[in-house]
Amino acid sequence: MMIVELSVVPVGTSETSVSSYVRAALRVFAEADLDYKVNSMGTCVEGEWDEIFSALKTVHDRLAGMGCHRIVTTVKIDDRRDKRGTMAAKVAAVTEGS
Repeated sequence: MMIVELSVVPVGTSETSVSSYVRAALRVFAEADLDYKVNSMGTCVEGEWDEIFSALKTVHDRLAGMGCHRIVTTVKIDDRRDKRGTMAAKVAAVTEGS
């Protein structure tokens, strides 16, 4: 299980808002049955490596289909292998821990 924080930014669109592109990306994660959380600067996704990156490729393809000719993606990966971690558990460890 891994947690990936990512930000996908379409470049060169005709509008300054990216919310329609974010919604399209979120639909891809939902269709892939991946758990995700949106924050003000990106999205965290929880799952296995192949599932997440397959969905990310689909996000790029979907945005390209919406007319994006350039897409910049920033990815941060937490690939913990000693135990199964979740986004909720990481937040709880900070907010509820001593």
